[in-house]
Amino acid sequence: MNIKSNTTLVFVIFSLLHFTSLTQYYHYGDSQTHSRGITGFKNKLYLCSNTGLIYEHDIKTHKSRCMNLDAPLGELRDIDVNGQKIIAMQSSNSSQLAYVLNGKTIRTKIDANKVFFDGMAMYAMKGMLFGDPVDGIIPVYYTKSGGIKWRPVKTPIKGLDGEYGFSASGTNIIYIDQAFIFVTGGLNSRFIKTEDMGKTWFTSALPFESKASSGAYALAMANKQEGVVVGGNYKNPEDPNKNCFITADGGKTWSAPKKSPNGYRSCVLFHKGVYYACGETGIDYSKDNGLNWSKLTTGKFYSMTILKNKLFASATQGRIAKFSLVR
Repeated sequence: MNIKSNTTLVFVIFSLLHFTSLTQYYHYGDSQTHSRGITGFKNKLYLCSNTGLIYEHDIKTHKSRCMNLDAPLGELRDIDVNGQKIIAMQSSNSSQLAYVLNGKTIRTKIDANKVFFDGMAMYAMKGMLFGDPVDGIIPVYYTKSGGIKWRPVKTPIKGLDGEYGFSASGTNIIYIDQAFIFVTGGLNSRFIKTEDMGKTWFTSALPFESKASSGAYALAMANKQEGVVVGGNYKNPEDPNKNCFITADGGKTWSAPKKSPNGYRSCVLFHKGVYYACGETGIDYSKDNGLNWSKLTTGKFYSMTILKNKLFASATQGRIAKFSLVR
């Protein structure tokens, strides 16, 4: 009897079972559905999909329902819950938002121009939304009414050559400590911040590869000074080079981690001292301010949110994945 071989086999089987148990999948839509926008409120997850549908998923019963089956709205890529309102953002050169209130869906166009929206962030009654450049200007809108009315910011931002936003996960724009911050990519990639609702701006160049398919796709900040941006080249999703950068001075300077995430990443979150980043090759986490990244799981994921001390990620084939948080 080979005790060593049997012990090794038992260890391998236990490891596989343990690894498999880390990921739990739940269906919310059909196999053709994926969602680049996901958020949580109370015991519900809300997702906006490539089919233009908005879904509600109960994390206790794991039952889902479509909230706008009678009024789908093209490619939806970001979603937020603000009070009793659910706001979903369309990314298809139409400048439209979809609101779900009291079971009814309302569409509204907030700009007469055709604008491809890239990301939206809400905090209490304040919010900000940006899109791809139009006539050399990055369109940025703000709200102080919880998303009921949107207005262009006071000071326009000039777009750089080949610069645009990637509407990949809804985490390319965030709110933290009175500041709205968003990132861009393409031939020029930037970190763009305002602390006065768009009257004045701070910008800095991000050292991603200058290419149409490369750049910053998402950002997360631990505080006003410390944060990370992730991205890379979505056409080469396994490439771990130039896919993550770290700041410790509010975005003035950026440095590469010692160990990068495992490939292109479209979403990043920060929660209780841990960064989580996901993309086409899996989910990674960092417990040391983005300096070193470790693999949480493999698989293709679009976006993430944290609800009730669990990490939820939108996956392929109309599925939600659930993970325990890293301690």
